[in-house]
Amino acid sequence: MRKYLSKRFFIILLIMGLMVICNQNVWAAQGGARPVSMGGAFVALADDANASTWNPAGLAWQKDQEFSASATINARNDYITGDFISDDYIVYTKQLGQTDSKSGSVGVYYQNSTYENEITRSKTILMQPGIAYGRQFFSSENMAWGVSLNYFNFKSEIPGISSSDTAISLNAGFLWYMSEKMALGLLVENINEPTFTIHGVNSRLIRVWRPGLAYYMNESTVLTCDIYDLTGNTQDRGSDYSQNVRLGMEHYFNDDFSLRLGAHNPNSSMDSSKYYSLGLGWQYAEFFVTHPVCYYFDYTFVYWQDPAVGNEDYLHQFGISCKF
Repeated sequence: MRKYLSKRFFIILLIMGLMVICNQNVWAAQGGARPVSMGGAFVALADDANASTWNPAGLAWQKDQEFSASATINARNDYITGDFISDDYIVYTKQLGQTDSKSGSVGVYYQNSTYENEITRSKTILMQPGIAYGRQFFSSENMAWGVSLNYFNFKSEIPGISSSDTAISLNAGFLWYMSEKMALGLLVENINEPTFTIHGVNSRLIRVWRPGLAYYMNESTVLTCDIYDLTGNTQDRGSDYSQNVRLGMEHYFNDDFSLRLGAHNPNSSMDSSKYYSLGLGWQYAEFFVTHPVCYYFDYTFVYWQDPAVGNEDYLHQFGISCKF
């Protein structure tokens, strides 16, 4: 009897801990080695296939087909917080019209992330496929809008107990090239604020407003800045990510090599959400018949200022993209 009560008490503690984790989760997209290396400040840049998840409005100017994949190499089971970094991320984009530049482009993507607690042996798994679309406004060549639909599949495993649920979320994006030097972006995540239930615990995907600016210093260098949860919707929701700042920089030394730097939530009151990043990029182009094919290789290093107990304070990501 005593052994039974002890086991039951242990399971109750696990579920209570899970309640805290679920109520803290905001589930923001953090896929792609390039955006992560810029501290997640990518809403106003969004100039490649990663726009599908970071700001679908950026798809409006994608004229080529592009395939991109990235993966976390170490600490794959460590980080699945309100601002998770995907363990694996895959995206494919294609322009819908061959001659009409305002027909827009579509992107399909998949990302997953897993967190495993080595002490309690509990595991949380997220799988997220989705589809995005972006196009220019008919009245302007410098402004575009976009939408994305995300399917979240949550699964939790604790010793002897498993629970899962799904949710569908709608995002909307806006991108405006105000001048040759400045771009303004906006991403609104989880517009419909769907709910999901794990082990009887109800949680909500919180609506988050994410404005961003990109400043093109010259043809080689761009500076980016995003504000996460501008309106403070995450306050009093388990974790406060309101008005968190992300900063990024990308510099091309030549046509082949680039350097990226980033700071993620440096002003956050939650030290475990702060990270600093460095990225390196190399691209190579060749001609297939008469059409150029470009290959991009990206490396990202992330350093957490104060990681959660038991988690490594750094991780490595590699990414590869092909534009054709």
